[in-house]
Amino acid sequence: MNKKVTVGLAAALFAGQIWATPINLSGGEENLQQVLDGITAGGHSSVDVINDQAAPDQLWALGASGGAMSQIIIEIAGNASSNSFGVYDAANPSSRVTMFTGPYGAGAQSLLILKNDGSVVIGDLTTWSFYDTGIDFAGNQFGFFLQTPTNTWYSQNDLNSDNSDHMVAYAGKGDWVSLPSSSGFWDPNEYVLGWEDLASSSWDYDYNDFVVMIESVHAVPEPTSLALFGLGLAGLGWTLRRRRGAAVKV
Repeated sequence: MNKKVTVGLAAALFAGQIWATPINLSGGEENLQQVLDGITAGGHSSVDVINDQAAPDQLWALGASGGAMSQIIIEIAGNASSNSFGVYDAANPSSRVTMFTGPYGAGAQSLLILKNDGSVVIGDLTTWSFYDTGIDFAGNQFGFFLQTPTNTWYSQNDLNSDNSDHMVAYAGKGDWVSLPSSSGFWDPNEYVLGWEDLASSSWDYDYNDFVVMIESVHAVPEPTSLALFGLGLAGLGWTLRRRRGAAVKV
């Protein structure tokens, strides 16, 4: 592959990651910015839903503690009573673990635990019950999913039937927030995930259909992104060495 083309591909890839997903802030229901403003002390969030979208946001990993607590902030989807939310194995997207089901609403809390042997444990903090799901992940990398009566949407765009982005993520900036079941500082390792639950042919781009906060997680680049970035760096190095060599000859 031409080295200049390689560098261009890598640059285009990572430039694309910082483009914000369009979000509709109009309409009669509470929009995503209003949701974040509504949980923030003082009424105005430091997080701008257009300009502060986390990137990358498709694959994730837990911190060294091996556990992450999540809490539903709001769910205003028409199918709220039948939607479910959880995580899937990055190495096998068909291996999924549900953290919240339809009957759970705002304030419901769940604990996700990934052990060294790959076993996935879920803690229902509403009933204080813990159980081994019987599902093992290949490692500490996963994505999020939202299942509706008609579709299952994934945090990885290319897994979606319409190849569209159905989830946006935001890291905390230190605001004091009051969630339905707890209050405290919204720290950088805590992410709010906003979901669009309709197919791209009919959706309204509001990303407020299901909004959840999850802590002790870290976004990780996808393997293909890392590979292309590595090729780009290699190509850039080759180009610089070639230029230096030409300068020495002169």
